[in-house]
Amino acid sequence: MIHSHIKIHFLILFFVIFFLPQYIISSPITVPLEHWSYQFIERFQTKGIIREYISNTKPYSRDEVAEMIFKISKSLDSGEINLTNTEKKQIELLKSEFNDELTKLDILDIPEYKSFINWKDKQKRFVVQIGYNQDAEIKRGTEDSNSILSTLQVASQANFGDSFFFYNNTRASYTTKPLPIWHPYIDADRYPWSAMSNAYVIFGLKWTNLQFGKDTVLWGPGYHGVVELSATDPAFDLIRFPIEFWKMKLTNMMGFLRDENSKDGSKLDKKYLFAHRLEYYPTKGVCIGWQEAYIYDRIHISLLNPVMPYQMAEDYLGQVGNNTMALDLDLCLISDTRFYSALFLNDFHPEESFFTYSPNSWSILGGILITDPFKFRDSDFRIEYARVEPWTYSHKSINQTYSHFGIPLGHWIGSNSDDLLFEANRYVTDKFKAKLSYNRIRTGEIGSSFYDYFTSKGLEKRFLEGITEKRHEVSLAFEYRIFQDSTINIGYSYILMKNKQNEEAKLPPKHKQKQAWQLGNDLSQSSIQLSINLKY
Repeated sequence: MIHSHIKIHFLILFFVIFFLPQYIISSPITVPLEHWSYQFIERFQTKGIIREYISNTKPYSRDEVAEMIFKISKSLDSGEINLTNTEKKQIELLKSEFNDELTKLDILDIPEYKSFINWKDKQKRFVVQIGYNQDAEIKRGTEDSNSILSTLQVASQANFGDSFFFYNNTRASYTTKPLPIWHPYIDADRYPWSAMSNAYVIFGLKWTNLQFGKDTVLWGPGYHGVVELSATDPAFDLIRFPIEFWKMKLTNMMGFLRDENSKDGSKLDKKYLFAHRLEYYPTKGVCIGWQEAYIYDRIHISLLNPVMPYQMAEDYLGQVGNNTMALDLDLCLISDTRFYSALFLNDFHPEESFFTYSPNSWSILGGILITDPFKFRDSDFRIEYARVEPWTYSHKSINQTYSHFGIPLGHWIGSNSDDLLFEANRYVTDKFKAKLSYNRIRTGEIGSSFYDYFTSKGLEKRFLEGITEKRHEVSLAFEYRIFQDSTINIGYSYILMKNKQNEEAKLPPKHKQKQAWQLGNDLSQSSIQLSINLKY
C-alpha cells in the first residue's frame, strides 16, 4: 500500500518541478566537502572579492565553484585586485581542476588537470580518479595506542550534454583501530574491512536539476560543525532539487534515514527526512538563511510540497513527527572580516523560559573569521563557538530523533554540549600550510543522549547538568601539497580530559552494557598523526 502511495507522490513531485518558474542551472555535479577549494573560497568571500557568492547551502556544484574562480580571475586580470604569489598559484591550480567548466565561460588555454581517465567527445565527458590514503596515529600518555587506516578510493563522474550526469565515489578501508561498542553501520563480521560509496545521478531539467542517490548535505554556517544539517558519515540517500530566482535560492530535499537504538537487532528503517532551505541575498556580502526539517516515519504529500511550511503541515497532520526549524545570518560587509551565526530550534514554547524549560531544546553557533590579520598576508584567524542544549535532537518517539545511524544530523558534539575553537592558519607557500588550534569541548551527563527524552513536562533543565566531561586540545599541523590534490600531513596534539567517560556510559539507555557516568577518570595524551593522500 505504501509503495503505491510513494509512486503517486513522486509523480506529483515531477509535475510540480516541471511547472516551476524557469531558471537554468548547469554542471550540477557537487564538489566533495573535504575539497580544499571550500577554504579557499571562504577566504576570498571574507576578503570581499566574491562576497556576492556567499551561500551556506552546500555542497557547491562544480559550476558554482567555476563561477567564483572566473570572477577572481577576471578581477585579477583587470587589475581590480592584488593577490600574493601564493594566491595566484592556488588560482591557477583551481583553474586547471575546473578546466571544463571554465572553458564554457570563455577562459581558454588552461593546463589540463591530470586524471587516471579524462575522456571527452563533443558534449560528453567521462573522468576517473584513483586515490590512496594512509593514515597513522600514535598516542602516548594515560592510554597508549597505535592505529592505522588504509583507504583505496575510486571516483568517477560523467556528463552527457546538459541533461544527464552521474557521480560515484567508492572507498574501501582497512583499519587496526578497535571498533567502538556502538557502531551501528559497520558489520562486525567484516571488521577490520569496511566500504562506503557516495553515488548519484542528476537529470538536467529546463527549470532545475533533479538529483537521486547518496550525497552529503551541509546546511548552515560553521567550520568545526554546524547546528542545522551536517554532513553525516555515512551519507544518506536523497532526492534534491534547487531553484534560484530573484535574490533567493530555494533547495528542497527528501532523505531516507536509518537508525537503531539497541544491540538486540531492533532496527528502525522507516524514517524519512523532509527538508527545505531558503536563502535570501538582500545585498552583496549578506546571506540570510531559513530552513525547516521534518523527521517522520511515513511519506505524506503535505511534506513533499516544496512551498509548504512544515509548521502548517504539522498543524494539518497533527503532531505526528519531529518538526525543526533554523535561522542563520552570514555577513561579509567589512573587508577581511566575516561574522556568522545560527539558531536551531528542535522544540519551542515561547510562553515558557528559554533556558530552563526542558521542552525548549535549541542550539546556537557563532563565529568570526579574519583574513590577513594585522596585514599578515596568506593567513587567517578564526573563533567559533557552538552550544547544544540538553535533549536537543531528541524526540519522544525514537524513530523520529534528529539522527542518522545514531549520529546527530546537527552538530557532532551532541546534546548538552558546547564547543569552543580558536584556529590560526598560515599559507607559507601555495604548497605548504601550517595550522595552530585550541579546542575545548564540554559534555554534560543529563540530556546528552539524543535517545534520552525528558520524563516530566515540568522538569527544569540546566546546561551541562550532572557530571561534565571536559576536553582541552592544543594542536599543531603541517600540510604539504605534493601534486594537485596529493598531500602529506603531519600533526601533533596534546589532550587533557577531565571525567572522561567509558564508551559504555554513552550507549543508548536500553543497551545491555549501559553504565553510569563516573567522576575522576582524568586523562592526558600526546598524539602524533601522519597522513599521506595520493590522488590521480
